[in-house]
Amino acid sequence: MSDANLTTVEKLYLGVQLTRPLLRNITARVETDLSGTGISVGQRAILEVLLVLDQATAPDITSALQLKRQYVARELQELIRNGLVESTPNPSHKTSHFYSMTGKARGTILGIRKLETQNFAEFARRFEPEDIDAFYRVQVALNEEMQKK
Repeated sequence: MSDANLTTVEKLYLGVQLTRPLLRNITARVETDLSGTGISVGQRAILEVLLVLDQATAPDITSALQLKRQYVARELQELIRNGLVESTPNPSHKTSHFYSMTGKARGTILGIRKLETQNFAEFARRFEPEDIDAFYRVQVALNEEMQKK
């Protein structure tokens, strides 16, 4: 059956079915692009959050990434050991800390983002801006819909 013969609902369903392989392919691509940086995919995600938030607690990062706290804690400890993240006490909570990037990490993540942005700019040329806008709107709505209980 060609795509032209599919209903809108069928196309949406099939599009959602592509999510798992798409995520695997994105992860593999990110791993390739991170080669030589000493940063894992998970660590890259944490640095991305810290780039936006400047400093954050582990629960802030966990919430932003929608990941398990134990995983975020392990990755943060590795980033601290590698001199990419600093931990400072949170004056509001005795057992909580704020995490922020070091200058080295900031330079690294900005370099990674520059490469990714260049790759996306090249890819985006295949589409009209309206196509990208529609893709973004559908992704946001689908994510919100899947979070409903």
